[in-house]
Amino acid sequence: MAGNFRPLREFMSLRDGMDRLFEDRWVSPGNWLTWASPTASNFMPLDIYETPDDLVVRALVPGVAPDGIDIQVQAGVLTIRATSEEPSIPDGATWLVREVTPAEYTRQVTLPRTIEAEGASSTFEHGVLTLTLPKSGDAKPKQIKVGSPRRVGGGQTEG
Repeated sequence: MAGNFRPLREFMSLRDGMDRLFEDRWVSPGNWLTWASPTASNFMPLDIYETPDDLVVRALVPGVAPDGIDIQVQAGVLTIRATSEEPSIPDGATWLVREVTPAEYTRQVTLPRTIEAEGASSTFEHGVLTLTLPKSGDAKPKQIKVGSPRRVGGGQTEG
């Protein structure tokens, strides 16, 4: 079997493994650099955007029922927890491939503005949770009008 040994092939396999290790840990580290819970087994991707009146958060939580989602805001930190249920199969059936397993997703984000939590609303459709968080009065932009100079006495301007 010595004739089947190919050093270049073995080296390339080692190189590919090292590239994957470097990519996974340093280039695109995923959830190990986020505020995901140490017990969470999955990363929950988020989109957050801002309108003049609201912060809007969209979270992907596939396979989770609405009653499996817990949302809390405390001290300016939004925490979303989602738990998926154990999938069931009919009696007498046998799993042939089982890759979809129950999971817990946890994500915490420090909000960039203060919000009025009492006015928050949420929708859940097709595995996407959308939170609309109204900004507090102090966090909303204020328009300041530019006035013309005031006239004082004999027509001179004061600026």
